[in-house]
Amino acid sequence: MSQQTFNTVVAIAAVIVGLSFIVQAGALIFIYGAVKKLNAVASSLQAKAEPILAKAGPMIDQVQGTIATVKTSVETISEQARETFDKITVETRAVAAAVSATSQELNNLARHQAEQISATLDYTTNTLQRQVGELDALMTRTQDRVEVTTIEIQTTVVQPIREVAALLAGLRKTLELLFGRGRKPIDRAYQDEEMFI
Repeated sequence: MSQQTFNTVVAIAAVIVGLSFIVQAGALIFIYGAVKKLNAVASSLQAKAEPILAKAGPMIDQVQGTIATVKTSVETISEQARETFDKITVETRAVAAAVSATSQELNNLARHQAEQISATLDYTTNTLQRQVGELDALMTRTQDRVEVTTIEIQTTVVQPIREVAALLAGLRKTLELLFGRGRKPIDRAYQDEEMFI
């Protein structure tokens, strides 16, 4: 093989390796952006769920711990990906095959981490929906019990008290009429009527 052919092959290999690095860098940047978007979605979901999270308590704390761990893992992977990309650009010709294998492994690891984040977000969403449903059911049951208790109090306490009060008022009027208390003499009654006219 002549020197010119060898130089052409090496140049083509260098171009292919350079293009593969550019494609890999683009893929890593895309994965980093996707992970960043997932992190933003997780942050907005957390902000919307704050009132429910306050009631959910310890389970949400565990989920937040998991999200923080995943976030740390993603940042670590992103940092490792950047370091690996820098090393690849410096050692392009010497370690082309090793870099390709490492890039593939990092892509798989980043994809796996993104899938774990997605699964964690799905689990968090399902848990929050279940908690909201349980809270709604609890509020409905409590409202129904309050209504039943109010009706029971009205029928067993308030109604008999009204009846006893009416009975006592009638008894008092009867006693007043029987014993003449509060009756006006006939002369006075006419006199009052004359003053009125």
